[in-house]
Amino acid sequence: MARAQLSPLLDSLKNNCPSSSWYGPHLVNEIQFEWAETKSRRNEQRIVAYRKDDPYKIPRWWKPLHRHKSRYRMKQIGRIQRLIEYRKRARYFITFTVDPKRFDNDRQAHDGLKEAWNKIRKRLQRINPDVQGITATEPQKQGQPHMHVILWNIYIPKYLKWASETYPISAGRIHIKPAKAGNKGAVSYLAKYITKGTSDDFTLGCLSRWKARTLNPFGKEIRDLLGPLVVKNSTKEWEKGIFLRDYDEACYELGEEIAEMIYYPPENGPPMTESILICP
Repeated sequence: MARAQLSPLLDSLKNNCPSSSWYGPHLVNEIQFEWAETKSRRNEQRIVAYRKDDPYKIPRWWKPLHRHKSRYRMKQIGRIQRLIEYRKRARYFITFTVDPKRFDNDRQAHDGLKEAWNKIRKRLQRINPDVQGITATEPQKQGQPHMHVILWNIYIPKYLKWASETYPISAGRIHIKPAKAGNKGAVSYLAKYITKGTSDDFTLGCLSRWKARTLNPFGKEIRDLLGPLVVKNSTKEWEKGIFLRDYDEACYELGEEIAEMIYYPPENGPPMTESILICP
């Protein structure tokens, strides 16, 4: 059967419950409003700890480092710069999209995309169990999710045919092309992705709504090369901290006097900084 005849057949097999248009400007507005509330809530959070050698137990407080802050994104960019030194060359760029008719909302679409990718990744591991890669989820302008994947340590003979044969288990279309620029191109793309959409926070708002990671490496070599976002280097001089979500919780946990000090500190009070604690 020709490919032109096969595609509608596959669509009909997967498109049993077509939905209305859940994407568009109304979804974009909802995501942006939701993200503004999320950022405001996260900016209220504090971490309180005490130095073990302080006999007066004067509290110190920090703001968790969430991904809506520029410092978080700069750390991610520094992390992926290590890919330039990776001894293996990036081989393929793949983009997976979703067919919106198969889903009822954007969250279902993202879950379907992730489920399809897990099946496709297993197929890639049959070609080479040591395949390495990084995935990055991104919204389209109307709010539909799609996923970008960069692959290392794999050779896919007749990759276009592979994409066509993989289509039945996908969430939508599959676009694949060789990574001609190698690791430098991969770093350039990922750095652009991390900073993309931060002017209006739409991309970060979608990732938060879908509970998706900013970047997701898979394969032992890639994970070891990139390492954690922040390398912990604690000298254990601090007692265990308390995570506070807002002023009222600070009053309940620590009393009104300390809560006032944490959320409305005097000019000469203990310093407050962004913590190395990462909260995506």
